[in-house]
Amino acid sequence: MWRQRINKTTLENGVTILTDSMPAAHSAAVGVWVLRGSRHETKEENGLSHFYEHLVFKGTKHRTPFEISSALESRGGTLDAYTTRQETGFYAMVTPGDAPLALEVLADMLMNPLFDEADLEKERKVIIEEIKSYDDIAEEVATDLFFKAHYAGSGLAFPIAGTPRSVKKLTQADLFRFRRQVVSELPLLVCAAGRVNHENLVELCRRFFEAKTCNSRGLGHDYEAHANKRTVSRPELQQANFVWGTSFPFGENPGKFKNALSVFNVAFGSGMSSRLFQSVREERGLAYYVDSMIDAFCGNFGFSVSLSTDPKQLGTAAELAEAELENFLKGGFKKGELDRARQNILGSMSIASDNTEKRMLRLAEHTLHYGNCETMAEVERQLRQLDENEVLELLAPAFRAAKFATAIVEPAD
Repeated sequence: MWRQRINKTTLENGVTILTDSMPAAHSAAVGVWVLRGSRHETKEENGLSHFYEHLVFKGTKHRTPFEISSALESRGGTLDAYTTRQETGFYAMVTPGDAPLALEVLADMLMNPLFDEADLEKERKVIIEEIKSYDDIAEEVATDLFFKAHYAGSGLAFPIAGTPRSVKKLTQADLFRFRRQVVSELPLLVCAAGRVNHENLVELCRRFFEAKTCNSRGLGHDYEAHANKRTVSRPELQQANFVWGTSFPFGENPGKFKNALSVFNVAFGSGMSSRLFQSVREERGLAYYVDSMIDAFCGNFGFSVSLSTDPKQLGTAAELAEAELENFLKGGFKKGELDRARQNILGSMSIASDNTEKRMLRLAEHTLHYGNCETMAEVERQLRQLDENEVLELLAPAFRAAKFATAIVEPAD
């Protein structure tokens, strides 16, 4: 079914290049990732990774902000970036012939940013407004509150963009310190998918990242898990927003655990045909929005249930979610449920396989989170080998031993 070859080369200076060639594609997706996000920050510097992501667009030694944005846009391409708790990524979507230009622009942004003081102050205001916009979305507040409760004491508890208070304290010196980590301490990951040539990209990386000098530093990925409960009241709200979940440390075989957790999640709570959706929304009408999801970090997986409902119905909806989980762990999959979940994952992967951006992001995120990126054929083989007993043998003890945290954002009354 799958014809895919992933090529990998690691340079002496710590730049790793991964390509997923799609000869029939009419586009190329190229990106560069730094394995550093809000997880790796202190409380005082919370938001620095996200601040850096913004500021590198504000000019380099060789390009003005307009020249950065227009270099690819004038040729029909796009340039984007994002920050998570785990990594900071910068990527472009271009025609195949413009892949070298895209990589050169990305390298220039990461290796040669100016961090002009005037631009820094303007962007500080923009980011604080961005944080305020998240604070206006109850679901976002509930998610951050859950991370703060469950991962208290570790970097995973910090919000990705920081807080207005922490962002106000970030300085030009902090940004240059981040740049020093990029240039001389942290490994970089370059990923590309589409009509790209691996050997050509390797040679371009040698040239564009020539100033990079070291790959010796690693970042810690320890974390703490707690069974805390946090509640926030907001006078403007009409619904209660609920996040309940836990986390699991990587065991001896994180790939197998990931596959087991994935098929469980599809059957349990992800999608309209899941048990959770059917029970909470279709049968009881308790919530418009209800979902479960998996987060992947270096060293651990996260699992959570989210829903929004009338505050008077929250207790019933939460009890249903807990009961559905308990029933699943005791009784396992219903007839045909594992096959449907497995086919859901394979079908989603097949649909995404036509998209060069999604294939590039898959390369990057699997490599950053799990240490390697398996081909789609390897994933399919592993999923088809999973049986119901194996899934339960992996997940039931993990869920029994896990610490569950709860976050609620509710109306003030």
